[in-house]
Amino acid sequence: MNALTKDPYRAQRELLAACPLFAGLSSKHVESLVEASRVHELAANGELFRAGETIREAHLLFRGSLTRTGTLDEPAPNIVELIDSPQLLCPGELFAGTRHTTTATAISHCLLVAIDIHRLRQVIRQDSELSWRLIHDLASRQCALEGDASGHRTGLTGTRRTLDYLLELAGDRGGLAGETSVVLKASKKTIAARIGMTPESFSRSLRELSDNGVIVVDGRNVHIQRAALLDTAAGDSTRRLSFSRKPRGERATPARSLAPGPLINSCGRLRVLSQRMAITWGLIASGIAPSRARVRLRQLEGEFDRTLTRLTAAGLPPSLGDHLQTVAQLWPAYRSALIDTVADPADAPQVLGMSEEILGATDRLTGQAERATGTPAGRTVNVAGRNRMLSQRIGKFFLFSHWVGGDDAIRPQLEAFAGEFDDNLAQLRQNGRHLPELAAQLQEVAAQWQKFRHALAPELGRTGRAAHVRFAMAECDRLLRHVDTAVKLYERLAG
Repeated sequence: MNALTKDPYRAQRELLAACPLFAGLSSKHVESLVEASRVHELAANGELFRAGETIREAHLLFRGSLTRTGTLDEPAPNIVELIDSPQLLCPGELFAGTRHTTTATAISHCLLVAIDIHRLRQVIRQDSELSWRLIHDLASRQCALEGDASGHRTGLTGTRRTLDYLLELAGDRGGLAGETSVVLKASKKTIAARIGMTPESFSRSLRELSDNGVIVVDGRNVHIQRAALLDTAAGDSTRRLSFSRKPRGERATPARSLAPGPLINSCGRLRVLSQRMAITWGLIASGIAPSRARVRLRQLEGEFDRTLTRLTAAGLPPSLGDHLQTVAQLWPAYRSALIDTVADPADAPQVLGMSEEILGATDRLTGQAERATGTPAGRTVNVAGRNRMLSQRIGKFFLFSHWVGGDDAIRPQLEAFAGEFDDNLAQLRQNGRHLPELAAQLQEVAAQWQKFRHALAPELGRTGRAAHVRFAMAECDRLLRHVDTAVKLYERLAG
């Protein structure tokens, strides 16, 4: 009985019903399409169709990602389109001719529904709503192509093209502040080819966007910082941040001086990096995603070295140079303790003590940089930067409490750090209330701060120390991204 009543089209029917292109259409027409369709799964690197083949089916992508390439009489395929969201594939080909003009290849495992092209064309002629939806889809794609072509003609920088691509992936999600996260499903080489760049240029563009606080890259995850997209330094909350072309040879010449805002932020970055490295060491010692943590620790080490080199090359006055020299003297021993030996919980008290020592040195350096500027704007950058550091210092003491006396021993310190964070945040919100994107970003900081505090508290429902640490550190990372964006906005305002 079950075999007789089983619906052979159930999978196609459920998928098409969830597809915006067909949702709510006449049941008669949808049923006609369902009966002329099949579910198709395509493994990574598999070909869906090849240029020159007769078009027999239309394909709807529901999961996975593909590329469409055309040879254009060149030895290497030319990437026409990178597809990583649910949609009807290449509608231009489907209704403009009888043969495919591109080749579609899966990047990852794909779930599709294939519909007989003759049946689809028949239903389109009969259903005006479906016709209108297809016209709208084709028009949207045409506008996107024209915008892309216009960007190339007007000489948009690679960084701007990279940002436009990321925002296209993000869609309309997100408001004035906070973050929108996207996943780079294709390789950097494939994405670079799609937007007309070399992989090296694409990587440099990601680095420039990161340096400007616009994105945070974590593997294939890219977190777009909405408030940092705006040209805050120009006092224009409606204009997108611009990226100018660098003169040839500029990269080879390091900057010899830093403006007040970047100077304070760079010194403060050494401060927060010292704490982030201790956290990462603690994750390795705890056996929590140790391979990933080792990669991150190397990245943080490189960032600390680059920041130290940049500050050394900036020609700082003696009052700052002496403090910087102290940091440089402490750094080799701290780096060795973190990286050159196996992360052993027995060494946690020593690592914690060294992290506090280098934190003191970097904090004195940052405070001196603030005093050297002698402006209220410089002080605000430092205050925002202290909250950035405190977000990580709190996470560090939470993580190390397991090895240095337990929760009761570190609770007074955590309460003191949290009180300072609250006071600083109140001061920043008062200072930034007149700038819409800054006020909105600080609201995001306040919300994430409460989530982080909640994550630190023990709960009976949590299933062990490791799970608690993972949850708390994930919230700690989110708080860091939110606070770091606020620091970047204050840095721009300080000049």
